[in-house]
Amino acid sequence: MPYCPKCDMEFVEGVTVCTDCGGPLVESKEAALAMKREAEEREREMLIRGYEDLMAPGEGPGEEESEETEGDAEGGARAAAPSLSHAYIDKGQRYEDMRSSASAFFIVGGLLAAAAILCLAGVIPLPMRGLSRYLFEGMLAVMAAGSLIVAVSSRKRAGTLKSEAAEEKAETGDIISWFVQSYSGDDLDTRLLAEDPSLSGEELALKRFELIQDLLITGRDLPDQSYVDALCDMIYSKLYEN
Repeated sequence: MPYCPKCDMEFVEGVTVCTDCGGPLVESKEAALAMKREAEEREREMLIRGYEDLMAPGEGPGEEESEETEGDAEGGARAAAPSLSHAYIDKGQRYEDMRSSASAFFIVGGLLAAAAILCLAGVIPLPMRGLSRYLFEGMLAVMAAGSLIVAVSSRKRAGTLKSEAAEEKAETGDIISWFVQSYSGDDLDTRLLAEDPSLSGEELALKRFELIQDLLITGRDLPDQSYVDALCDMIYSKLYEN
């Protein structure tokens, strides 16, 4: 039943706008809860990466210049293919990032916990007394506990992502294999040039991507547009790498 996540109300079929707040409805309460969980997960991952960025050492100019040079070289090799608006981060990479995050938080949490214990034991002398000292030691303990909680949560999420990454890798290979067996680069070009023989090289490359997207979306149920874009990039390479 159509559902308003803001007012927590369900409506009869055919209603598209909440009669109380005027906001748009989603297809069901379950769909709204799933969207909320995904948003919370993305927010948690962003917080973790933001914390890692603060803890990580900055990159030097030489590294940035090297990365730019490599990017320019790769772009020149793929000049015929249009660039994607945004990159899809596969679950294998997300698993590696999450596992690294968990390890970093375990290390930080352990160091903070050790520092708190040594301060409480008087091994590390503090230049403060009374309430200020208690507040500082308490802050160390809270930060240690928070880091360890995030580490445990990240490790659990990494375990889930590991199995999902294996499934995604198998699905990606299956989709690409199905496409290259069903269509060839010459087949796509013949279809496109039959519709418009005056296409230039750049226009033809763009039309190839659009046609690959259409065939993927109509041939396979792929709701994630960024995943479709990533598949198009891989399929384009296989069909037109020469």
